Amino acid sequence: MNEIERISEKIEREALISLHKHCPPEAAKTLGLYLLETGDAVAAAAVNDPSVVINRTLGLGTGNEISEKTIKGIKDFYRDLLIKKYFLHIYADELPENGNETLDNLGFQKSRGWMKFSRDNSPAPDAPTELEIRGASTTEEAMHFGRIVANAFGMTELSAPMLAGLYNDPGWHIFVSYSGNSPAGAGAMYVSAESAWMEWGATDPDFRRRGSQAAIMSARIQKAIELGCTHMFTETGEAVEGDPQHSYKNILKAGFKESVLRENYTPKI
Repeated sequence: MNEIERISEKIEREALISLHKHCPPEAAKTLGLYLLETGDAVAAAAVNDPSVVINRTLGLGTGNEISEKTIKGIKDFYRDLLIKKYFLHIYADELPENGNETLDNLGFQKSRGWMKFSRDNSPAPDAPTELEIRGASTTEEAMHFGRIVANAFGMTELSAPMLAGLYNDPGWHIFVSYSGNSPAGAGAMYVSAESAWMEWGATDPDFRRRGSQAAIMSARIQKAIELGCTHMFTETGEAVEGDPQHSYKNILKAGFKESVLRENYTPKI
């Protein structure tokens, strides 16, 4: 893992912790949110929302060698919460020599990976759209963001208030596109030092093919430049045959370049 990849992992870790930290207490209780920090890893869990987008562990191998003890501890964490499906994000280069064998023996199998992307602070591309792009300035607009994202990522409605809670962290910048008064799309950006993490890009199905995602990505890039960011990062599912890869293509069109494939391991069924 090179230095840019480490910066990317660090800011994503901060963003995940912020998601939990700024979730409204009642929403956190309803969701059954838990966060375990173990060594260089952070294991996030939501008992009442099965989405792997929020039931996942990142950071493994970024500071310490991935050990059988650490993996067992994370497995026990999810088992005790009765969570059966979750992701362990792991970089292939960070696995020890017997790492794949250890994961297999502990009951994990490889799933579709996530490609990470990086970008410099060159100008944002033009992304014309008839939709209005707004930076969320009210809790109502933050909830519009939360509902669109929760629906698009296959989460339950219980997760919408958690996502809207990002509005309470000044490190986050929330964007929503509108057609008149109707929320159409969403996207968020977390800024730390001179880095920006782009996350939660989503579009309401009724407003697809109207340029929302490209315009929101462009708005985030421009905002990052204004804030003095020199590195920008994002991720999406790896390219696989038969998948249209709309998000993947939009990311590349926005000037991002493929950085590193992060593999995902999930418990065997």
